[in-house]
Amino acid sequence: MNLKAWAKATLGAFVAIFAAEFLIHHVWLGGFYKAHAVWWRPAAQMGPMMPLMFAAQLVLAALLTVVYAKGYEPGKGGAGQGFRFGVLIGLLLMLPCSLMNAVIYPYPMSLIVNWLVGGLAEIALAGAVIGALYKPGKQQGG
Repeated sequence: MNLKAWAKATLGAFVAIFAAEFLIHHVWLGGFYKAHAVWWRPAAQMGPMMPLMFAAQLVLAALLTVVYAKGYEPGKGGAGQGFRFGVLIGLLLMLPCSLMNAVIYPYPMSLIVNWLVGGLAEIALAGAVIGALYKPGKQQGG
């Protein structure tokens, strides 16, 4: 695997994931979260934990890029191939978790569906970015 291409695609995916998380959880669902504040940690507790959230997003971006690189198909188109990859991985990550969350947690089904749709869109976007940025080139450095 080309480490330079991996790093570039990982960084791009991280930015996409970070932006999608902001849009999903602050813009789209922010009002719902505020209306149900008793369900979540207070902001004063979450703030100091945010580096852990950023680390999780970076790990997700890095692992998505590794899996994409291992399954890269030359000649199949960058962003399109990445989007297809993102949809499949998004379904793999989000659909089983959403169904289990519906059973385990007393959250409204509308919230679980919003998390499913938002998470799927987020991973599909990250996949498209990875596909657009990951160009294997010469096999050096990894």
